[in-house]
Amino acid sequence: MVRERHVGRRLWRRRKRRSDPAAGTEPPRLLPPGPDHHDDSDDSDGVIVAPYPPMARVQGTAVAAQKPGFFARLFGKKPPPPPPSYLVVDPVADILALPRGAARLDAFEQRVTALKAGDADHRLVALAFHTELIALATDAGVDLSLFETRVTACATALIAAGEDEKAGALYVRIGRRHQAAELFVKAGALDALEEAHAELAFTENAQRFDAKRAFERFEALFLVGRRDEALQSLEQAVRLWDNPVYNEVLAGFRARLPKTGGVVLSAGDDVVRVVSRFPLVLGRGEESAVRIDSPLVSRAHVDIQRRAGELVLHDLVSSGGTRLDDVVINGPTALGTAGVIDLAGVQVDYDVSEQRLLLRPRLRARQLTLVVRGQGLDDAALGCALVVGEGRVRLVADGRARLNNEVLRVDQLLLIGDRLAAAGRTWIVSG
Repeated sequence: MVRERHVGRRLWRRRKRRSDPAAGTEPPRLLPPGPDHHDDSDDSDGVIVAPYPPMARVQGTAVAAQKPGFFARLFGKKPPPPPPSYLVVDPVADILALPRGAARLDAFEQRVTALKAGDADHRLVALAFHTELIALATDAGVDLSLFETRVTACATALIAAGEDEKAGALYVRIGRRHQAAELFVKAGALDALEEAHAELAFTENAQRFDAKRAFERFEALFLVGRRDEALQSLEQAVRLWDNPVYNEVLAGFRARLPKTGGVVLSAGDDVVRVVSRFPLVLGRGEESAVRIDSPLVSRAHVDIQRRAGELVLHDLVSSGGTRLDDVVINGPTALGTAGVIDLAGVQVDYDVSEQRLLLRPRLRARQLTLVVRGQGLDDAALGCALVVGEGRVRLVADGRARLNNEVLRVDQLLLIGDRLAAAGRTWIVSG
């Protein structure tokens, strides 16, 4: 009975606290969000309910809106992701990764030509191109006149980018002083023009100036087909100035000169070897002018010499012996007009004229050797005329042959790799 009375008192006090707002012992109760309205229910006691967030009314008292719960934050609508960040690509990074030299300059020229003038990348590439050229000229000691085309492309890009003074400095280095003067005047940099001229006068002495002119003359002569004179100008430029670029060009030119004092012309299986030196060795060895691949033939079997205007055959103590026109020779024997040289059973046909000696091994019937007796050679086997002298072979410009698809106007020095078209065939020149 006593326990029930205490329980009833506690329930009565609890209800009284709920019904008496002034008691202040119960925590404030948040009303659900919604538009302002009067709630006629018993729980609201006529309290005006205001929407929230940001503020809610709790029985006439304004309080801060509660934060969403854990599950609301976890499964609710997430904020949009931040906008993607765009990478800034350096337009010259891949170019600077190339080896320093002509490859990098070519890449700069292609890039600055492909970009539109006025763009930020165009100006950046043009300035980097200018820096590369100046570094190449200053650090490596290279004359920029050797790269005139690339320097001109860079200067054009600098003018489009508004860098007239830098473009003028490049023009000064390649000798275009009139164009440089116009750009310096336009940029208001007359002092820079005078300084550039003074620097050129100080660094370039008369000998180096002559070397540059000789190299320019070499380029012009080579383009018009005057290769002999071009080689002389190139050798003169190297003697005047030990420039690494000049030396490299000269080495490349000499590498294309035939090494044996003659040339080898090949058109498919047909091979014609043109030589002009005596004595002429026939044998199996690699040093033989007429090489015969047979184990019966000695390495140096016989040789042919010129004596008093005649061609003389001489056996070099061969192991198999030598016959000339079916006659065994024991000493020097003069060749006839035509016949057969028998080298231990391996036969070589020969034919002699005033201009040349023709040798044709029967083992290789399509491989001829033409030995020039004088200064010129005009043979039906070639279909064109050649001039041999000073260990070099030149093609005669008589209109019967074309060299590298061009009609010759002057006699042309033959180089390894040339293509000679004559008598309906195309010969490839080798050493």
